[in-house]
Amino acid sequence: MPHANPEPAHPNGPPRSAFWTVFAESRIPMALVDRDRRYVHVNDAVLRLYQYPLEEVLGSRAGRTVVDEDHSVSDADWNQLLRTSELYGERVITHGNGSRMHVSYAAHATTVGGTWLALFVTLSARFLGGSELIGRPEMRLADGDVSRLTVREREVVRLVALGNNTRRIAAELSLSQATVRSHVGNAMGKTGARTRAHLVALVLADGLVQD
Repeated sequence: MPHANPEPAHPNGPPRSAFWTVFAESRIPMALVDRDRRYVHVNDAVLRLYQYPLEEVLGSRAGRTVVDEDHSVSDADWNQLLRTSELYGERVITHGNGSRMHVSYAAHATTVGGTWLALFVTLSARFLGGSELIGRPEMRLADGDVSRLTVREREVVRLVALGNNTRRIAAELSLSQATVRSHVGNAMGKTGARTRAHLVALVLADGLVQD
């Protein structure tokens, strides 16, 4: 499948920046939404999970598939994102096949090529009455440490962002699984992330993942 979003012009970085590499190649569904709440870029994982054609998604309004959407709640959520630069929520949506799906997501505001965009990451997804299509990662409360990530933590988080599990990351970096979990936990604590996928949204948006 061709990538859903070939990298656009990016005057603030090299032709193939870490952000776009991870965004395009990740198995975690990610989307970028502009200030008008329109989808401007999605990765292939989004198209595989939600089963909507790319041409139908790009330019459409974020939240258009939410079931029985209460616009006052949706507007309040969006205003929170604009105000705090982050959002965490759950919705029931209509899947591309017509079924209803429960999803949880995290969003974090960032600047890409000088343009404000919100990076949305799907944390978990399941059809109502069905099994998880994307499993819920372990939850971990933030410990208030906001120091920047170490080189090793960034390395581990980059592999998390590409959709690798603990075992694969441990094999890739020749580390024990316990060490990998420790690095992920430290990174979550430093960023205040609630889940691994939330961590991905935060570190990508803040430019903490490097090639």
